[in-house]
Amino acid sequence: MDLGLLGSAALVTGGNRGIGLATARVLAREGARVALLGRSSEALDSAAKTIGEETVTVVADTTDDAAVRRAVDDAAAKLQRLDVVVNCAAPRATGGQRRGLAGLDEDNFLYQLDVKALGYLRVVRAALPHLLTVGGGAVVNISGMNARMTGTIVGSVRNIAVVALSKNLADELGPLGVSVTCVHPGFTVTERNASDKDYLAKAASTNTLGKSITAEEVAEVVAFLASPRGRITNGAVITVDGGRPGPIWT
Repeated sequence: MDLGLLGSAALVTGGNRGIGLATARVLAREGARVALLGRSSEALDSAAKTIGEETVTVVADTTDDAAVRRAVDDAAAKLQRLDVVVNCAAPRATGGQRRGLAGLDEDNFLYQLDVKALGYLRVVRAALPHLLTVGGGAVVNISGMNARMTGTIVGSVRNIAVVALSKNLADELGPLGVSVTCVHPGFTVTERNASDKDYLAKAASTNTLGKSITAEEVAEVVAFLASPRGRITNGAVITVDGGRPGPIWT
């Protein structure tokens, strides 16, 4: 299927690794020109080399609104347009901390929200004028299955915040021609854990397909949602986890 992304331009935050990097690769494979946004120019340049020579990079910490605005404007200038935004930039939710009230670090809690939920908002706000210039586009926000589970307060709250942000933006921006969707990956195989046999076994055991889901498989869903063919899903929350057994989601 031709997704209709040929000639489009996409910005991927957190694009130097994991789902972000996999998404950038799939978008480029579908004909989009891609800009990677992250905090480390060295890591971004290394990632860009694996995607293609037309890939550009911009540096910003998504907790810094002024830096985000400069980076997004720079990306749009380098790509000469902006049609797609994929938000992936986020720290690990737990960082090895104990879970529950006793292990809650308030500073970390606020940082997690600042980077993920507010960071996503800052990027979309900066990108919106560029999206409107080309007549609309798509935003895909990567959240996570912690939004639908207990076990880690920080992980649950930051991901629920992304869901709420996404639906608010979908309602506001849909009439302007910009679709906004949210994706919940489950346990996902990335370059960080691909050689960890215990992780692979755990990932496969959490879904009814009995397989470990790769970052590229998640990225292919993201690319569809970001494409003109997938934008009819405006406001939707899509799980990409192989089917978590048990709860019924309405």
